[in-house]
Amino acid sequence: MVLHVQPTINESDEELMIRLRCVIITRSRDGATLDEIIEDFLELTGKHLLDFFHTRTHLMAYLILIDGVWYSTEGARGTILWFCSTPKTKHIVEMIKQQKPSRSSNYRHYMPRDIVIENANSDINNNHVDPPVPNVGATTTTSTAWENNWRFGMVAETPRPRRPFHYRRQSRTGRHRPYVRPAPTSYRPTWRRTGELDYCKYGPSYHQHQLLGDDFFLAIAKWELKYSFDPGHDIEMSGLCISGLTLSEAAKRIQVAPYIAGQVVINVGTVDLLHGRVMIDLIHDFEQLMARFRDRNVEPIVTTLTPIANSGGRTAIAERLLKFNEYIRRTCPRFIDLWRYFVNPDGSCRFELYQPEPRSVSGSIRPHVLWNKLGRHHLLDVLGHEIATHLTCGLTVQLPAPHGRPYGMKSDGIVC
Repeated sequence: MVLHVQPTINESDEELMIRLRCVIITRSRDGATLDEIIEDFLELTGKHLLDFFHTRTHLMAYLILIDGVWYSTEGARGTILWFCSTPKTKHIVEMIKQQKPSRSSNYRHYMPRDIVIENANSDINNNHVDPPVPNVGATTTTSTAWENNWRFGMVAETPRPRRPFHYRRQSRTGRHRPYVRPAPTSYRPTWRRTGELDYCKYGPSYHQHQLLGDDFFLAIAKWELKYSFDPGHDIEMSGLCISGLTLSEAAKRIQVAPYIAGQVVINVGTVDLLHGRVMIDLIHDFEQLMARFRDRNVEPIVTTLTPIANSGGRTAIAERLLKFNEYIRRTCPRFIDLWRYFVNPDGSCRFELYQPEPRSVSGSIRPHVLWNKLGRHHLLDVLGHEIATHLTCGLTVQLPAPHGRPYGMKSDGIVC
């Protein structure tokens, strides 16, 4: 008969048990082998478990003592897999079990149970080693429980006949490492448009015009022009197309950017409006942005802002948007009037060009209703035609407006 006595655990021992539970729970889906527990603990804490317990046998005996931890066997070789579940962590275990498997079934090379048992018996019978004693401070009660559980673990298993087995440690590059962030890789755009600017210098471009904008232009760069997000940032960005970009932040970016193309198309200001900036602040920040461009000897093409689909009707935001667009038309030597391509003849928003509901973005606390696929394609068509009109510089043309109604603006809103 084996007597189980609840051990008295001091503070350091309790912390060790908590960390071991965390390591085992992380692998609740498939169970954790002893080697995986050792490796995960090393990656989590920087300490090797065998520095404390010296042998795997002693470590197994300690794991048996931890409340909520048990082991089972798997396969013909009797692989020992460790599991953990307590009332406080039951919901975490269930969520981990419902995750999709992250590796194939032949991922691990297990240490068979018969080798562990054989080594354990050889320690007892051949080397005359006393039962292990925990190296953390424990009372006589703890030592009694430790000895009983250690002996219980040894006699509970019947040694199997020795079979030839060659344990091969898997290479470190191929093992599952749940506590380590993936190493950043060098960036390469997933797809390149022929004849575009060098992405490494200028970021996303369209017809050799560098793009600067907030989430609206970022979606164009990502989904239509097939540029990837720049790695290593908390917010999503691709070049100068940055989630949540404001006018003042755009001015700072232009001031410090190592490369600015001779032709730039900018669409910034929507985030400022969503955050409630008043008109005088919008004008001040916009003038700072234009001054930073002129310091770099660049006269950008400024686009008017399209309707904000989640701003409602004649609200304060909508009123400021109309005034800001009028200010762009009046003061910018080169501009593209995107507004008129995203409104109906009566001036109402063309909601069919927008996503059905607001969505969170990484760079702003305000939800955005971005352009949908139809709207993004519509914008690229408009930009291509307007840029071509600008390159012809000075021709009087009439572009077909939405629903086939001409607008009759000289150079279609671009002043050369």
